[in-house]
Amino acid sequence: MSDTGKVVLSTRIRLARNYKGFNFIPKITAEQAEKTAEITKNAVMGSSDASSNNFRYLEGKELEKEAGVLLEEHLISPGLMKTGKHPAVIISRNKEISILINEEDHLRIQAIKPGYDIDGAFSEADLTDDLIEEKNEYAFSPDYGYLTACPTNLGTGIRASVMLHLPAISMTGRMNELIRSLNRLGFEVRGSYGEGTGGDGNIYQISNRATLGLSEEEIIEKLKNITGQIAQQELQIREKIRSDELYDKIYRSLGLLKSCYKMSYKEFLTLNSNALLGADMGIINISAEELKKLYTECAPYHIAALSEEYSEPAKRDIKRAELLRERLNI
Repeated sequence: MSDTGKVVLSTRIRLARNYKGFNFIPKITAEQAEKTAEITKNAVMGSSDASSNNFRYLEGKELEKEAGVLLEEHLISPGLMKTGKHPAVIISRNKEISILINEEDHLRIQAIKPGYDIDGAFSEADLTDDLIEEKNEYAFSPDYGYLTACPTNLGTGIRASVMLHLPAISMTGRMNELIRSLNRLGFEVRGSYGEGTGGDGNIYQISNRATLGLSEEEIIEKLKNITGQIAQQELQIREKIRSDELYDKIYRSLGLLKSCYKMSYKEFLTLNSNALLGADMGIINISAEELKKLYTECAPYHIAALSEEYSEPAKRDIKRAELLRERLNI
């Protein structure tokens, strides 16, 4: 694992697209919304280049049933289920590609890669974009590029982002300063579930703000540069705060994760962040990759999906602690 890979949890490329000849959301009619879903499904799942066995298509009650789990896996956005405009999603079996249909735009094509892989994510998103465009025409202007419902997505329509684990910057009180600096440089800083969410568990999503006037390659290169700088800053601070107090915090956190009878998700996020920091710094002998998997496995909707018994938060907290004991006492 590269040093940057110890800080970056995942990489995402998202492309905003709209079909020519259809009203933009929220002005789209019910008939047009159904049509955008239909032609997208046919373009992706009916293509000889992409067997339908490689994708799942979800809409209606089936999508409603799985929405919470999909949100926790970052395969859909919180806004998808709020539009009321025939929301649907197409998801690859490996969960690296998801196509959100009728969210803020007709299409939000996104590719997610674990760790630090901006180029790989862009390549997959671009191939999926080409696959859909082979059979359909996008709304495009020679002057403004791809036309989108929100002006901030005009141009390339690309939103490139990385999910970063920044415990050392947060512990030393430098997060607000970093956010202000990134905002001045044209980057957005959000929580792990996007706009309106905080940095619980010291996890932050950093993405480009401008999509107009820059090429896709320029946007990606800027993100690479800033990600590398932030990762180096985080790693340097980790070494500066290495101390008996830090070791005690990490060991106590791991002890609680391994032995609690009941644990809320918010408490889990804090403790798991400390344990992941310890694993990445070589302080505790535990797999960092296993700790990363716990972020999803211990999330509320994932636990609720195990049984109707866990529909109550208190029961989920007990089950979460049980899962942690099983996973970590090995």
